[in-house]
Amino acid sequence: MLCERCKIREANIQYTEIANGVRTEHNYCAQCAKEMDFGPYSAIFEGEFPLGKLLSGLLGVPGGADEEEKTSQIVCPTCGTSYDDFVKNSRFGCADCYSVFDLLINDKIKQLQGNVRHTGKHPKFQKIKADPFHLTSSDQSEEGKERVEEKKGLFAGETEMKAETGAEFAAEMQLRQLESKLREAVRREEYEEAAKYRDQIRALKEAQA
Repeated sequence: MLCERCKIREANIQYTEIANGVRTEHNYCAQCAKEMDFGPYSAIFEGEFPLGKLLSGLLGVPGGADEEEKTSQIVCPTCGTSYDDFVKNSRFGCADCYSVFDLLINDKIKQLQGNVRHTGKHPKFQKIKADPFHLTSSDQSEEGKERVEEKKGLFAGETEMKAETGAEFAAEMQLRQLESKLREAVRREEYEEAAKYRDQIRALKEAQA
């Protein structure tokens, strides 16, 4: 499909416009899209996707100049990255930046999509019960039955303990994987995805408590 503006280059960008409840789709090539004025959304076509600039342009910093000055003074204690650095460069300096600027980023994302929380299924851990014991002919006496009951109790307790230990280990591994995915999502600047991993980590920790 050719670009509807220049009618020469291949259209590789689809722009959907909704006005008065009427949805209209436009197809442009990258060159024409870069030359056109999409308001604050024009930032999308500035080379690397400048998320900080886009969020800042769309939503601004609430509260006026005083609030903006306070926000600009927030700095990550680990790497020294400030919120202004993030808005300017669209990059965090380290994984700890996500925790430092968590509320600021989530507030902006919430204004964009209405929510920042991802509600998924919580992990469920089930204890493994030992298989029932069957009395043999030599265990029909009262003494034999007592021995079987004693063994059954010991075996059930050991099995249950192993199940709990295995569940804790699995939960710990899952927690580490989610934390690794969170750091990777922050590194790739996929902040909505990072927020999902953060909520899953919180849910897992609550389930372990």
